[in-house]
Amino acid sequence: MCSKHFRSLVIAALFSAIAIASPFARAQAVLGSYNIAPSSVTVAGISSGGYMATQLQVAYSKAIYGTAVMAGGTYYCAQDNDALWGEACTTGVSVPVSSLVSYTNKEASAGAIDPVSNIAGKPIYMFSGTLDTVNYQATMNDLYQYYQSFTSSSEITYNNHTAAEHSWVSPDGLTACGYLALPYINNCGIDPEQTFLTMFYGTLQARNSGVLGGKFIQFNQNPFCANENCAAISMDSTGWVFVPKNCAAGQACRLVVALHGCSQNQETVGTTFVHDSGINEWADTNNAIVLYPQTIDAYAPYNPYGCWDWWGYTNSHYALKSAPQMTAIMAEVNKLAGGSLQL
Repeated sequence: MCSKHFRSLVIAALFSAIAIASPFARAQAVLGSYNIAPSSVTVAGISSGGYMATQLQVAYSKAIYGTAVMAGGTYYCAQDNDALWGEACTTGVSVPVSSLVSYTNKEASAGAIDPVSNIAGKPIYMFSGTLDTVNYQATMNDLYQYYQSFTSSSEITYNNHTAAEHSWVSPDGLTACGYLALPYINNCGIDPEQTFLTMFYGTLQARNSGVLGGKFIQFNQNPFCANENCAAISMDSTGWVFVPKNCAAGQACRLVVALHGCSQNQETVGTTFVHDSGINEWADTNNAIVLYPQTIDAYAPYNPYGCWDWWGYTNSHYALKSAPQMTAIMAEVNKLAGGSLQL
């Protein structure tokens, strides 16, 4: 949801979103800690959230066990360059994959990101719709090539044959598979969430298709941002977490970080992504907590569509472990895990 030819549509959508009534109060709950196995932390994202998922996986590869990327792209593709962000990284034309691999190795050697050896042997799920007019399939093909520099293709499942537009694909989606429209959650008659969660955690208990037993908790994000000011880095003052009943009772649980795309945050579509991602139904019956960090639309820094930073609007270190948004997200992850992660 980031290319130039899509901006006019996004602007129109943003104006229409103003009319959406907020379905929740701005609670300021303190994020809790749970019995989360450090080796169970995984991340999934769509569009800018897909790019962010890859950044988290690469930069924090010691802490991230598995990754699912829908309609994202290669690590450090934009290289802090607006021209690359707006064109090459959404079309896949002239993306220098080999130089991005070299950059990754260089930053790992310098200690700015975790050793790349941590990427190998961990499950990776990729999805790119054949009808995607926002983030062309070539960008995900580049990501597939990039990953193969660090892990075996046998660890990667790549669905590049579904006739989907640019969207998070979920059985809970109300938009037809081939359409591009808010809230960018499309139903394609498949269940990618089951696929990648099975890759991450093995055989699953059946999804809960009824009333969920767990709870959605809106929590205060500010303590996890520098100077307790998330707005300064285009993150919202609150995020969401889904906590199954068993996890709240202290049972051993897993953790999935789910990252929305541009114009898909709570400011724009309310809690639609939080409730309709298709992850919660599986999480509820498989002892998995789901963290939903949130962005905001901003003009300082310039991020009018509430995208995650994958091109450098926060600072030039946006893809390194010191990146302000990634630092905040991983601080939330570590709080949920009771401080048990080695970051």
